[in-house]
Amino acid sequence: MFDSRSYEVRQRVAIGNKYRVYEDDTPILESAQKKFRLKEDFRFTDPETGEERFRVKASSVLDIAAAYDIVDSRTDERVGAVKRDAMSFFKHEYSLLDPDGTVVASVREDNVPLAIARRLLTTLIPFSYEIVTPDGRVVGEANEHFSLRDKYSIELHGEEIDPRLVVVGMVVVDAIEEN
Repeated sequence: MFDSRSYEVRQRVAIGNKYRVYEDDTPILESAQKKFRLKEDFRFTDPETGEERFRVKASSVLDIAAAYDIVDSRTDERVGAVKRDAMSFFKHEYSLLDPDGTVVASVREDNVPLAIARRLLTTLIPFSYEIVTPDGRVVGEANEHFSLRDKYSIELHGEEIDPRLVVVGMVVVDAIEEN
């Protein structure tokens, strides 16, 4: 699990946010966002055994100020966190933090005109995010495919960023933004 640099995430038809993550066409994780909680709470499980693999909890009740801590449920070690950057109506941006809280990358929405069209016209316009290191290098992308439910690919370049942080983090971003 997490040996590849290419992943696909599919949102399942259900009440609430439910996702399945694939690596090389093999399902590796399922997730459900618990609704009606004061703090966001996500659990990622093995689709075959149901064993919890990752848990994500918001650090605060206020969504705009929250960091979403990602923890490996089997080792209880912190993988990192996803934190929303300054709120912008025009273009969403999140920071990916390593276990020590250092920013290792930003997840930035593709461009302002498409971002505005997504917010004002329709969410059917597929989203696209770049994953960029603090020194400006693009180390990955997340691109939505046109479908009635969310379906998007995540491509990583190189070995610099923990794929668990990026993949779990992108599911959290998608659920928060309700893309």
